[in-house]
Amino acid sequence: MFKGIFFDLDGTLLPLDLAEMMNSYFRALTIKLSPLVEPVSFMEALMAGVEKMLYNDGRGTNEQVFMEAFFRRLDRDPRQLLPVFDEFYINEYRELGRHVVPRAEARRALDLAAASGAKVVLATNPVFPRLAVEARLEWAGLAGSPFTAITSYENSSFCKPNPGYYLEILQATGLQGPDCLMVGNDSKEDLVAAELGLSTFLLEDFLIDRGSAYKPTWRGSWEELLKVLGG
Repeated sequence: MFKGIFFDLDGTLLPLDLAEMMNSYFRALTIKLSPLVEPVSFMEALMAGVEKMLYNDGRGTNEQVFMEAFFRRLDRDPRQLLPVFDEFYINEYRELGRHVVPRAEARRALDLAAASGAKVVLATNPVFPRLAVEARLEWAGLAGSPFTAITSYENSSFCKPNPGYYLEILQATGLQGPDCLMVGNDSKEDLVAAELGLSTFLLEDFLIDRGSAYKPTWRGSWEELLKVLGG
């Protein structure tokens, strides 16, 4: 039915409250960097970098615009801090998801999507490095899943809800919007894929409903999603 099936991660394949996870993330990262950077200055620089990613217009990768804004604000040597970031994502960050209970339905959905012959894409908002995305896949019990593409801040030049984010995926995978399905739990960030012709499924577990100009093609529970996928 679909040549491409895109899945959001946080609140979709990964059963967690995004706001709660982000608070834990910011707290843990600030503690990790505190021996090197004053916490208030660090958070100000971090949020400046995140804002640049969220409003990136394609002039560079999200990683590039983040680093530019972050280090301009902090005025520190990247060679001193970047190895500490990597160490954090390999160690402390992985511990943040130790209480997450994976959903069997998420694995089933990926299996059905792959069995259909579709290209399966992890379409998570690319404000994190690949190391962090892989850690969250581990929390979800989905490490090693055969995704055709995984978005991260290294390979993306836009963020949701900019339609350019979805266009970039389509171009990278050789897919056309009308041949694809986007599955997510955020009405603003995920349903905008319809602007490029994608069908959409709004998953109501961990629903984030901030309003949208687009109505989902389908909406409902995991059970209803699995039916759409042929299960």
